[in-house]
Formats: sequence, structure tokens, C-alpha cells
Amino acid sequence: MFRRTLLVLPLATMLSAAPKPAAIPAFKEGLDALSARLWEVATARFETALATPDLDAAGRQTILLRLAETRIRAGESAAALKTLEDPALTGHAELAFWKGQALAAAGRLQEALAELDGPAILPAAPHCREALFTRAALLQALGNPNGALEALAVLTKDRDAATFLRARLESADILLSQGRAEDALLAIPPVNARMTPRQSARAELLRAQAQLEKGEYKAAHGIFSALLAKAKDDPAAKAYRHEAAVGLARAQLAAGNREAATDGLIAFIEEERESPKIGLAFPALLDCFPATLAADDVILTRLREWCPPPVIKVPAMMSAGNGGAGVWPASPMDDDELATQALYHLALGLRREGSPPSKEQARRLLTRLRLDYPKHPLAERALLENARWDLADGRNDQAAAALAALDGSSSAPALRAEASISAAASAFAAGDYALASGESAKAASLLDGDARRGATLNEAIARLAAGDLPAFQKLMADPSAQGAVKTELELERALFLVARRDSSALATLDRFILDHPDHPRLPEARLAAGLAALESTPPDPVFATAQLDSLSPEQAGELPPAALALARIKIADREQRWADAVALAQEFLTSFPNDPRRNEFRFELGNAHYENGDYNDARLALAKLAAEAPDAPQAEAALLLAARSSALVTTPEAKQESLVLFDKVIARKGDLADAARLMKARALGPADAAKELLPWFEQMKKDHPLRLRVGLELGDALYNSAVADPAPLAQALKIYETLLAELPADSRDRPEIEYQRGRVLELLPDAKLPTKKREAEALDVYFSVLEAATRQAPADWRWVDRCGVRALKLLETAQRWEAAIGVAEMHAKLASPGAPGAAERAKALKLEHFVWDEE
Repeated sequence: MFRRTLLVLPLATMLSAAPKPAAIPAFKEGLDALSARLWEVATARFETALATPDLDAAGRQTILLRLAETRIRAGESAAALKTLEDPALTGHAELAFWKGQALAAAGRLQEALAELDGPAILPAAPHCREALFTRAALLQALGNPNGALEALAVLTKDRDAATFLRARLESADILLSQGRAEDALLAIPPVNARMTPRQSARAELLRAQAQLEKGEYKAAHGIFSALLAKAKDDPAAKAYRHEAAVGLARAQLAAGNREAATDGLIAFIEEERESPKIGLAFPALLDCFPATLAADDVILTRLREWCPPPVIKVPAMMSAGNGGAGVWPASPMDDDELATQALYHLALGLRREGSPPSKEQARRLLTRLRLDYPKHPLAERALLENARWDLADGRNDQAAAALAALDGSSSAPALRAEASISAAASAFAAGDYALASGESAKAASLLDGDARRGATLNEAIARLAAGDLPAFQKLMADPSAQGAVKTELELERALFLVARRDSSALATLDRFILDHPDHPRLPEARLAAGLAALESTPPDPVFATAQLDSLSPEQAGELPPAALALARIKIADREQRWADAVALAQEFLTSFPNDPRRNEFRFELGNAHYENGDYNDARLALAKLAAEAPDAPQAEAALLLAARSSALVTTPEAKQESLVLFDKVIARKGDLADAARLMKARALGPADAAKELLPWFEQMKKDHPLRLRVGLELGDALYNSAVADPAPLAQALKIYETLLAELPADSRDRPEIEYQRGRVLELLPDAKLPTKKREAEALDVYFSVLEAATRQAPADWRWVDRCGVRALKLLETAQRWEAAIGVAEMHAKLASPGAPGAAERAKALKLEHFVWDEE
């Protein structure tokens, strides 16, 4: 059926036929937008180009024609006709053609026909062939298929092979629409015709459809099957794969083979699992489970493959303890429809399998989904599904909580040396490594033998801690530091590299272990090597385990129990054996209740409970640690993680407790106070989060390291709090504009802010027309991000890809298929992770909406 905004003339043909105004950037950008089918963006660019001073007549005509074309394609036929009335276009050879297109877009089909009956279809006219194709489309739209066939008959005699073949195929299509299958078969070019691959595939499709119309189901079946088979490798055939699959099913149904038709369609849907509407396929996939489901069922296996790997939110710690970074909030997980759907449906599948381990894993999967994708619609459904499972398992209290939830001298040398050693120890503990090394050097000068070696080692350790490598190397080169002292210094240097997480630490320790297999500090070296293996990239827990397992019971007994136990807990952490980590921490605390490092184990115990999804146990353990040891190095981190755990417990009381705990961290004004403020905001509803963040953002200095993050969180809270009142949206827009104004033009953060700004614009009412949203501005924002990425690759492609997806969604929602295809194709040309998906979407849209390039 003829569409008013349809232009038969391909974009590539028009652009190559037009003269090029010299060196006008806005015109070039307009052509880019026109090629991408972003009409409103192209209009703005062409209007800017028209304002170029001293524009010559030829340039003005070219820009006016492109502006008229853009307005026609945008459905702004009245504006297009007004543009075409510009005196500068009087007598232009293309004027009649474009007037015909504008009149057709306005629905004035008879007037359009009259316009195209004149100079536009003369052989010498610039677009005469396209004018004839347009006339055929107009005649068919006016209910005159025979007239359309007559218009095409002129083209079927054209000397241009491409035009001739296209006219034959268009004629066959019209004949099929009339039910004239025999005539259609005659119109379709023969198999041996010199067609393009795309034309050949279309001819085969039309031939199969004609056979099906004739009732020749077996013949149709064979052609459709062959086309589908060819589509596996042939890009031209792929363009018609959807029609072929549907045609094959229709042929099978017509022949009475319903089972084959059903199986074929299911298989086709499964093959399209990368579709943007992937969620629609997963329930059907679950329905394919057998009556008796095994844990290794092929569908369960595939779902496991689609699930994302768990994210380690609290980095494993060095033996020295945990710092503030250990519980710094991780970046939100990127949107991943496949991963989200896989997590949810794998949980349902495992629940259906029914074994106790599977049921427990199913619960953990739903918890992961809620943690990693909290804004996905399935997050709330996961909570509801867990409540149903609790009811089925007799866990009524847990179910009720989950359902309710749905509504953070002259003295002796030895004595003087001892004094220096004490001073060095205090200075080292205070971080004054220069003083520590100086005092250790004094002690070494007063001592001899092992005591001297010990003091020298302490000096070396202090030099390393201070980062004074030249001084350390000087110590190693000292003749008095040869032999055993030199070996000790080698080990200390290796241990220093481990503490610094230097990439060479593991190789240095491995060399030391191989060179000194009988060294008395070999157990310490193996322990350090194990830690270095866990900190390497990628971590190597297998090597770390091997180092610890190589220790004999006697060697293990030489090591501090806490250091060895923490190393084993760290290995369990890296391997995500959280239950084992819990057991190891509990075992140590039971065996060594008064160990000086017991608070580290208490923190590890709470952390392991948290990672295992046992949030109530984590909350209790960590809150108790913070209350009983408020001055411990782990206290602040424990409070924050206890708050996070409470926020994830499904009772209203726990939710309220989490806010109290977050406030305690904030009140400490420590290193994690800002993190707690952000996490507290995330635990609140959008409106309350905005109230929490707005004063903080407003009082922040422009150079505050968290200003950008807080501004983004605030904008998101305002965006999500806007229901009927657009005021929060306007406030969010102002914040994003403020952030953009504060950033340099080449900032890597601009694409993310632009993406968020575009989302807000999509929902904001237009000031001039309140019933209309500012979607056009949003589209301009998204397109500008894509356009900028074509000129310079961004540091992070995520937001460029999201802008592409968002722009595509706007255009698809508006059923602007040509524009959607143009944006998808533009996106596909980028070197981004989302480019292949955009390319596939462009192909799919062409298939679904019969939009193809010139054949």
C-alpha cells in the first residue's frame, strides 16, 4: 500500500545527483542526518546552511531541494511545499518531481499524479524513472492496480537492466496482490536472468508465494526451504528469511502438516534469541522443558551460558587489613536483557528441577538479579517469585516480609640500639618511614651479628615503604650486607612488591622460592607468593592453593595462624566459595578468640555472609563488630556493609535499620562517609533520594571528586520521581545542563550526561505545545552523540551505544521505520560493542517493514 511519506527515489541517488555547496559544515551534517533518516536534525542543519553569507545561487538551490526532501520525509508536506515555492527554484529541473512527492506526502494523490504526468517523467528529467515508479505506487494506492501495471510497463522496456528487473518484480508483486498467480509467475524474471543477488532472492520468494497462491504446496515448500537454507550464508537471501520462514510454515499448514509448521516456527524464534525483544522468547523456551527435568537439561545448560559471571563487589584484602576501597560502591551493572532474562528463567528452571541444591541456587539467582539489575522489571517479579517459593516451602514469615516489601648517650650500645629500634617501630607504625629508616640505621651501627642484620633489614623495609629504592639498592650493594643479609633483602624486596601489588611480585617470589628451597623464611615466601597470585591479572587461585598446600605441617606452624587463615579465606573469596569462607572465618574465631587480628576475621565473616546472599547474618555480624570495636580499622567499612546488608533484607524493619546505619557512617565523617550518602540515596525511594542528594550537590564545589557522580544520581532520582508532575524533570534537566557546562568539550563523561539528558527530554512537555513531549530534542541529543562518535571514538562506548538504542526506540515507537533503519545503520558503522546488534536490528527492520536499498 502506498505510504504518504514514501519516496521511491533512493537517498544515494539523490545525494550523488545534487551539486555540492562548497565548504559548508552544516550542509554536510544535514546530509549525514538525511542519510540517517533523522529528518528534524537534517532540517535544522539545512536551515543553518541556508543562512550562510554570500551563498551562491546553485548552492541555495541544492540546499532548498534537500530541505524540501527532508520535510517531505518528515511528513511536513505543507512546509515542504512552501520551501518549493522559493523563487530561487523557479524553473529548476527537479522542481516538478519534488512537488509531486510533497503532494503525495500530503495525501493529495490526484494532484501528485498530475504533477508527475508532466516534465517529471520525460526521458531527460533528472529522476524520470523514479517518477514513473512513484506514479505506479500512487495508482495502486488509488485502487488502480491495472494503471500501476501500465505505468510499470514503460519501465519493463527500459534499457537499464536494474530498472527493467525492478519493474518486473514490482509488477509481479502487484499481480500477486490481485490473486493473479499465473500472471505473476510470467512477470517474475527467469532464474537465468542477470539479477543482483537481492533481486534473485526476491524473485525466488515471489515465485514461492505464487506457487502457494496456486495451491502448489509441495513446490512452494521446496522453494521456501531452499531460500531458508541459502539464507544461512547468503546476505541477499537473509533479507527475505523472515518471509521465507513464514511462507514455509504456511505451506506446511496448507498441506496439513501442523506439527512440522509449529516446530519450524519455534526453531526460527529460538534462532532469533538476540532480538531486542528477547524477553518474549524466554517463556516459550521454558515451555520446551520435558515433563521430567534433569539438572543437566540442554535448556538449563544454555541458560547457564547466558548468565553473566558474578561480580565481586568487595575486593579481597591483603593480609594487612581492609581499607576504605573494600566496600566502595561498585558501578551499576550495564543493562543486559539477555543476562537478566537468563538469570530469571534459569532460576525458574532450577526450581522446577526441584532438588534442594537447585532450589537454593534458584533463590540466589533471583537475589543476584535484584542486586545487579534493580531497575529491570524482573527485579520486582523476582521478589514476588521468591515469596511464592517461600509460601510453597512453608516459610510463611519470609514470604510475608517479601510480599510486604513489594508495597552501607653514654648508655650502652645495646640500650641505645633498643631505643632506636623502639623509635623506628613507632615511626613505622605512624607512617614516618624516613624516621624509621634513620633510627634503624642507628641501631644497626650499634649492633652486630643477627641483631645488626635485623636492624639492617628493618632499615631496608622502611626504605622500601618510603619508596626510596636507590637507598634500598645501596643497602643491597653494601659489602657488609652480602650473604644471608643479601638474601633477606631479596625476600624483603619481593614482599614489598607484593604489598605494592606490583605486577612483577609473583615472578620475583617464584624465583626466590626456586633459588632458596631451604631458606628458613620459605613458608613466608610461599604465603606471599600465594597472595601475589591472587592479586595477579587474572587471579590464579590454583597457584595460590598449591603454594599453601606445599607447606608441611611444621612449616605451616611457623606462620602466624591469622595470616595463613586469611590467605585461605582469600582463596575461597576468589573462587566464590562463600560458604567455605564463612566456615574458615568461624573456625579461626573459635580457635583463636583473642587473636589481635580477630576483627579482620569478623569483617571477613560478615563479608562472606553478604556475598553468599545471607544478608541477615551479614547485618548481624557486621553491626556487632562496629558496635563492639568502634575504633577498629574495619569499623567504618563494617558499618557500611551492614547498612548495605540491611537494605537487602526484605523486612521493613531492616530497611529502616539500613538508613540508621548509613547515617552512622555519614556522621563519622570518615573516608566512607560520601559512599554512605550515595548508598543511602540508592536505598531510598526516588523522591526521598532527590531530597537527600540535592542539598549535597548544591553545596559541592565544582572540583569535588564526586560532584559528577552525585549529579548523575540526583538527576536519576528526579527522573524516577516524576510521575504526574514534570517539575522534577525540569530540575533534572537543569542539573545535567549544569554538569555539561562544567566539563571540557572533550570530556569522556559527556556522552553519559547527554544520554541522561535525552531521557529527561523524552518526558518533558513542550513549552509551546504542552500536549507534546520534547522527543525531537531528545532525538537530536542522541543523534549528536552518535555523530560525535563518528568523528572521534569515545573512551567509553557504553553511552554511545545506549544513545543509539534510545534513538532507535523513539523512532520505532513512532513507526518511523526508515529513520530507525538509518540510525541503526549509522550506529552499526561505529567500532562499538553495540554496533553488531545495531546492524542486525537494521536488517530485521528492513525485513519487517519492507524497506530496502535500491536493487
